[in-house]
Amino acid sequence: MRNQLTLLMFILLPLSIVSFTAFFLIKDVVIDKVQSSRQNVVDVMAGDMEKSVEDIIYASNLFRFNALYDDLQVFKNVDQIDSSEDYKRYERISDMLNLAFSKTSGLKALVFYVNKAQFQIGTAGADYEANHRIEAVTSKWMTEQWKRETDPERIYWFNVPVKKGDLYDIDESTYLFVKVIKEHNGNDYLGVLYVAVSHRYFYQLFEGIGAGQIGLYEADGTPILLYPQQSELESVPGVIELQSDISKTGWKVGYRFSPKEIMDEITNIFFLYGLVLGVSILIFITLSIVLAKRIHRPLFKLRRIAEQFGSGNRLVRFPAKGSDEFGVLGSAFNNMLDQINQLIADVEQEQEEKRIIELQALFSQIRPHFLINTLNSIKCDLLLAGDSIRGRQVEALMSLLRAYMRVNDKSTLSQECKLLQDYIDIMKVRSRLRLYLIVELPEHLESFEVPRLILQPLVENAIVHGFANPPDYAEIEVQISETESGVIIEVKDNGIGMEEGQIDRLRSILRGEVQVEENRRVGLLNTLRRLRLTYGPDATMDMLRNEEAGTTFIMFIPKLEESSRPKDQAGYIVVDEDICSG
Repeated sequence: MRNQLTLLMFILLPLSIVSFTAFFLIKDVVIDKVQSSRQNVVDVMAGDMEKSVEDIIYASNLFRFNALYDDLQVFKNVDQIDSSEDYKRYERISDMLNLAFSKTSGLKALVFYVNKAQFQIGTAGADYEANHRIEAVTSKWMTEQWKRETDPERIYWFNVPVKKGDLYDIDESTYLFVKVIKEHNGNDYLGVLYVAVSHRYFYQLFEGIGAGQIGLYEADGTPILLYPQQSELESVPGVIELQSDISKTGWKVGYRFSPKEIMDEITNIFFLYGLVLGVSILIFITLSIVLAKRIHRPLFKLRRIAEQFGSGNRLVRFPAKGSDEFGVLGSAFNNMLDQINQLIADVEQEQEEKRIIELQALFSQIRPHFLINTLNSIKCDLLLAGDSIRGRQVEALMSLLRAYMRVNDKSTLSQECKLLQDYIDIMKVRSRLRLYLIVELPEHLESFEVPRLILQPLVENAIVHGFANPPDYAEIEVQISETESGVIIEVKDNGIGMEEGQIDRLRSILRGEVQVEENRRVGLLNTLRRLRLTYGPDATMDMLRNEEAGTTFIMFIPKLEESSRPKDQAGYIVVDEDICSG
């Protein structure tokens, strides 16, 4: 009910008020807009007709003032073609008609020229019978006196109505453009130029105007044609009239429409809109009441079951039926209760297992401490017996064991380099190598924190793979430097090295482009994963083949915070089994 009331108050009611208010407010605006748009249409139509008239005037002047004047003068009294010279003049005059009136092809006008002897010359494809009928109907205006008094520079316009008869059968009304072609001295005329434009041209131009009536009028207001011809606007009050002048002919294009027609259309639209809105409101209220009842009962039952389950009854379930939303919701709710029961059971079991594991962990802590204490006793016995070399080896082993026990703690680069020396001492005993470690560590980077035992896998990889065939002089060099974005650690060896194909494959593995085979390169991959877990995806590892011999592994550790400490010159430490110098 609250949802229904909210929708009615804040959506449907304001929408209805705004709609009916808009109906009364937009009345004047719509009429002004329609009047403005229709005025633009009338202006465009007047402009099109004026351009057509200009084309006819231009064509008639072009026909009069051209090199054919001599032909027109000679041809004025020809009533039939008796010689080849007459025929050539006829062709030249016809071609000039086609050329002069080519721009008026859109009017679909009948263009023909009648000489003084009433011999007719038309454009290509002209209907001579139609031309003859039009010329005959207009002959009552074309008296000899009128021809003598006509201004040679002027074009006359006549509206030729439909005329039925045995001789003059004209199918439709035509508007005629007439120009008398006179001699240069003005004493006599050579012929008459006719351009007949069908009223269909005007109807096609007017038929897209829409409601109302549009017409073409003479300068004195006499209608030339109206579209539609019959209209009820004469008896309608408040008719709006628009007009636009055609200056070349004195015509006027007039348009009349009634605002009532526009308001009737708007009223019908708003009435339909209100009817749809009212029916929609009734349907919404009816459906919402029905659906609310169907929704309320299962939701109430679901709430009651949840309360019982929260009170401790872990066996209660919702009676899910059907495949509708409530059936799906009930099934999901029952699954959730089952999962909660399973989670409670799992938590209870985990608590029991955790208690057992903690007891085992406390017991297991005794073992490494026992081993370290035992190794310490052995070291003391060796030192007391004067065996400092083996005492040093035992001490290195104890150092590595302590590092393994605290592998999750942070270390410094200085401590890591010390662990590398301990690891080298142990590997000397195992592999019987003459192995040397050179560490280049700037003083200001000695306290830089890194994950514990992060360098040992690189050195181990150099010993195991680089010195598979032991050389006379095995050397591993660790170079540590700093850039603006992080720390670069290079581990170089002078071992047997690798082919470029092997290096490319290892690079692909480190970039994750190739799946590594199980139990291969685990140390390098684990080292890269530890770096990225600590420093993010900007931490990288790369490798390259040395120019002389061996391989170089390059580790980049990004800085989490920019350091402002100065960069000191690096110190070089060369370590062998007997001598340490810095």
